[in-house]
Amino acid sequence: MKKRALRLFLGAGYVMLLTLLLLYQAGVLGERREWGVATLATLLLGVALAVVLLLYIRVNDQIRQQEQSRTADETGPPENRSYEEIYAAFLTAVEGYAVSERELEVAWLLYRGYTNRQIGEELYIAETTVKKHVSHIYQKLNVGCRKEFRAYVQATTEARPRPSQTDFHG
Repeated sequence: MKKRALRLFLGAGYVMLLTLLLLYQAGVLGERREWGVATLATLLLGVALAVVLLLYIRVNDQIRQQEQSRTADETGPPENRSYEEIYAAFLTAVEGYAVSERELEVAWLLYRGYTNRQIGEELYIAETTVKKHVSHIYQKLNVGCRKEFRAYVQATTEARPRPSQTDFHG
């Protein structure tokens, strides 16, 4: 929560410094003095503006990383199985729900913990389109949120017996 407040503070500081710089350059703030003083004041305000912007970006990135790591912790990788086993179990969980091919792609990324934005970037579709697909997936599987969706798929995949070595080499 402290980082969010810091981000808000830095954003407000950025806007204030930018406004101050523009007012100074327009001559509204202070009297026009020598060219050197005006240049120095503009340079100092510009540097302060850049520093605040860099701090804002850094804090924003830290918040985003925390949210992504929290999402990854909540969703975590399912068990210690191969990618193929996990995907096959996932397909079994969603089969029979009349999920379209594109919804299946979205559902797989959703199950893996991707955000709507990340899904859109991965599949080259708009975030609003992703939201629409996610909504259809939730309706078809009768779940209300990501957590319920993931829990449903995990419960379904855990109910499916894991193949033993003899099943492949028997």
